[in-house]
Amino acid sequence: MRKIQLSDIRPLFPERKVDSNKGDFGRLLCITGCNRMPGACALSTLSALRSGVGLLTVATTKQNMQILASNLYEAMYLPLEVEENGCISWDKNKIILQKSILKADTILIGCGIGLTENTICLVKNILKYAECPIILDADGLNCIADCINIIKERTKPLILTPHPGEMARLIKKSVKEVQSDRAMCAYEFCDKYDAILVLKGAGTIVQHKKRCLINTTGNPGMSKGGSGDVLAGIIASFSAQGLSPYDASYAGVYIHGLAGDLAAEKFSQQAMLSQDIISCLPEAFKICLKNT
Repeated sequence: MRKIQLSDIRPLFPERKVDSNKGDFGRLLCITGCNRMPGACALSTLSALRSGVGLLTVATTKQNMQILASNLYEAMYLPLEVEENGCISWDKNKIILQKSILKADTILIGCGIGLTENTICLVKNILKYAECPIILDADGLNCIADCINIIKERTKPLILTPHPGEMARLIKKSVKEVQSDRAMCAYEFCDKYDAILVLKGAGTIVQHKKRCLINTTGNPGMSKGGSGDVLAGIIASFSAQGLSPYDASYAGVYIHGLAGDLAAEKFSQQAMLSQDIISCLPEAFKICLKNT
């Protein structure tokens, strides 16, 4: 296991060409949020936009769209029908979602979607139909916890971003067991499933098959609701821009932690919020990118 270094990050982001256009930097589809959790949708969307993706479409509930569109001007919106519980329905949105996933270079699904029969069906079908890389986060992970072997059927890249509790649900162990040997837990999972695993926590581990990196940026002030949504948006943005799933994962983890360290310096670990991590992303990129 090797620590992620700043020198690992800089070569991943070449200088943008003078004649670049928005189409050169990827199309990201974010399927996020239920009526009860617009914040997860907003945080993942804004962090992805701040991380450089060219075109971003947010597929969320009509109620969430009204909230986000008044604040996030750069995103495009795909309003989705919901069930009575306020969660996105696959059956009611099947045609429009199937068309949208064909246009995407990367799909992020899970942030704040809720855990219901409808969202389980939603996640299963996105995994089935999408040909591009998928980042599966938060409730997206919880939706496959009881049918984890479904990811064996997928041949295209898949990035899983669990915190210890979500990891415990995926492998049917306790959080204590996961935390007692995080490295072995990540290794055994990736030995069984062909996915990139981002096991979050102090010293986030990025594992794919036998490749493994551990992160050293970040601080306890990031242990707040929404921080994982920010990370998911960053990784998804990097993937849409053309980074390999593994590179997008470790670069996202490192820059997310660095922005968190900058936020802690500015606001303190006690007072910093997840949205402050996003506000510090520009400074983090200035540190990381060789063309600035």
